[in-house]
Amino acid sequence: MRGVPGRPCVLTVAVLPPLAVLAAAILTACGSATSPSSSGGVTVVSRTTGSIGASGATITITASGVSPSSVTISTGQSVTFINNDTRSHEMDSDPHPQHGSCPSIDIGVGLVAPGQTKLTQGFMDAGTCGFHDHQDANNAGLKGSIVIR
Repeated sequence: MRGVPGRPCVLTVAVLPPLAVLAAAILTACGSATSPSSSGGVTVVSRTTGSIGASGATITITASGVSPSSVTISTGQSVTFINNDTRSHEMDSDPHPQHGSCPSIDIGVGLVAPGQTKLTQGFMDAGTCGFHDHQDANNAGLKGSIVIR
């Protein structure tokens, strides 16, 4: 359930305590319609557009890391990830291990097999999204950022 900007979300809960928990969850969702929010204790930097946009940049993954480690795109655009390594990489948004600061990365990319190309979903909001390889989270060469303007 999404709220309408400028209008409050209204929900009437009758008697049962389990419904109160559900109501709280629904009312929390109402607040996410107008700006980035918090999801599972992780602040969302840029929401997803819900679909793949035009690719504004390409990041190549090799055994030595990601290149370039930082790219800049416009809102609405996606980023292409190409795995030129001989092993799979699981590219997720920061922070590790929760992820979630940039759902466009988590939903669109995830596990990238050798030789595979994947695109993020479009990025809705301006900001900087950090990413890393979940399977090798301490490897600085497999960390980077996507700047959305």
